[in-house]
Amino acid sequence: MKVLLFTDSGIDDTFALLYALLHPQINVIGVVADYGNVSRDRAIRNTQYILSLVGQEDIPIISGASRPILGDEPVYYPYVHGVEGFGSIIPQQQPKVLYNFNSIFTLITESSEPVTIINIGRLTSLSVAFLLHPEILNLVQNIYIMGGAFLVPGNVTPYAEANIFADPTAASIVFNNASPLSIRLFPLNVTEKALFSPEIVQSISQHTTEPIGQFLMNSFQYYYTYYQRQRPNLNGAPLHDLVAVNAVVNPQFYKYIQRNVQIIDSSPLGKGITIADLRDRPNIVPTQNDFSFIVLDMDYQKFIQDVHLTFSSYFQSIN
Repeated sequence: MKVLLFTDSGIDDTFALLYALLHPQINVIGVVADYGNVSRDRAIRNTQYILSLVGQEDIPIISGASRPILGDEPVYYPYVHGVEGFGSIIPQQQPKVLYNFNSIFTLITESSEPVTIINIGRLTSLSVAFLLHPEILNLVQNIYIMGGAFLVPGNVTPYAEANIFADPTAASIVFNNASPLSIRLFPLNVTEKALFSPEIVQSISQHTTEPIGQFLMNSFQYYYTYYQRQRPNLNGAPLHDLVAVNAVVNPQFYKYIQRNVQIIDSSPLGKGITIADLRDRPNIVPTQNDFSFIVLDMDYQKFIQDVHLTFSSYFQSIN
């Protein structure tokens, strides 16, 4: 499966990127690095660092958006991911070999099979791609998005999730321009269940090479410490973005419903809220995005087992 990944290179994004790079059924054909958890420049550097760790520097890195679509200054959250995006780790600067934004369209049109997009950061770059070439973006078979929250607390306001809140205008553009049935949305409802403990990460790390294992444990510890400080009753820290990537190759682990998704982007108090009619017999709103799939539950045990197996099998195969 050919995947074009949009990321803002924080800690959970990096676990997701590594999973995608190591999974035998996923062929990452490009990474779009955006602002979000960190600045665009740091996201580019972090992506380069991860690709170098697994010897896949030949994958194109595309320079994405540096701020929200309306030009607002981006807000970062260093207490979650650290100033650099990897907790206390400061990765070495890599030589910059960047591809321009139009490479997104080239990768899609020149692919020998349909491309799947996974967006685990802000939706700004993806929305710009839809505005520039909707006819090309609609060649994409599926779009997996980590974002939103439905009838559960948000993680940046009491009601809104960070990826949507940071650029609700961009999110609205994506949902209103994507092809019917193409969007798979992974909100906090399900990603909050993807809890990793230090013991789980240590177990995974033991099956990798030393630099990768050490990186996983050290970066996760920063992230875990934040969650223990903010939510001490939580038995771990949720790796939100990993869920969306895992679902690409394991759809049977997840339970979906089909609903229209609307984004509030005009109210200061309601900015970034995602809305869907979750009743058993919803009223279908006649818009283009009536058929978005919202994921609301997951098989946690199978998810954890698959992540562990993906990392261990890859490093066994190269040793």
